[in-house]
Amino acid sequence: MFTLIIYSQIIAQADSFWSDLHILSLWFLAVLFDLMAFLLLYVIVQSLRAGGAGSAAEHARQRLERAAARVNRIDHGALWFAGTVLAVMVMITFVSVIGRATYKPVPDDITLAEWSLVLMVSIMLGTLQGREDHIEVTALSDTLSYRLNLYLRVFACIVGLAAVGRLCIVSLEEVPDSFLEITYGSIYELPAWPPRLFFMVGVAWWLTRIAIQTVMLPVLIRLDMRDALGTFDPLPLVSQTGDGEGELGELDIVDIATGEPGIGGARGT
Repeated sequence: MFTLIIYSQIIAQADSFWSDLHILSLWFLAVLFDLMAFLLLYVIVQSLRAGGAGSAAEHARQRLERAAARVNRIDHGALWFAGTVLAVMVMITFVSVIGRATYKPVPDDITLAEWSLVLMVSIMLGTLQGREDHIEVTALSDTLSYRLNLYLRVFACIVGLAAVGRLCIVSLEEVPDSFLEITYGSIYELPAWPPRLFFMVGVAWWLTRIAIQTVMLPVLIRLDMRDALGTFDPLPLVSQTGDGEGELGELDIVDIATGEPGIGGARGT
């Protein structure tokens, strides 16, 4: 679907100065968009069945949990990749500082560090959204019931779809527009389109994860209405509690062992 749209609207109208690498990057975006759309469509189909009763609904919930396990592997891969990029960014800065004091800095060190930062942040947008590990202020929502919190999360996802969807459209338009641009301040006149491509991929994955949550939260609501929620918690597609995975700090480990409420809360962050 997106492959056809990007081909007809962008690739087929390519400017003469576009290189093969430019065209390949657009095909790369199109294929990724189609894969994300296929995942979303699969979740939608299974979610329509998972909220009911009977064996068919149970099988749908199991398929959603298997899909969550595959997405979990993607998230762990993104985490390792982002960590590697962070290490590269730190090494570039470190070597450049030492070189500036002894011989000369790494050429285009600032540009490469900026690229690394964009790549690192973009790759983690969808992962953090899916695991709901972002910072939240829950002073109001903590006073509400579990079901009202689910409705509140649905509303937040709808708002997020509108905002991130608009950002995704604008970012897609910026990718081909940047093919002729040079990164500001670059010594070797590095192109401006690679970081915009990274950002486009990250925003698209972020939008996909918000859409998946929007589709699956009504399933949790329907199951909660029938007191059939049980242990169904297909994280990282959506979290049953909205607390995400969180982190276990030292205080939380002691609290779990003693059974007392933790100072850091459920997330310990």
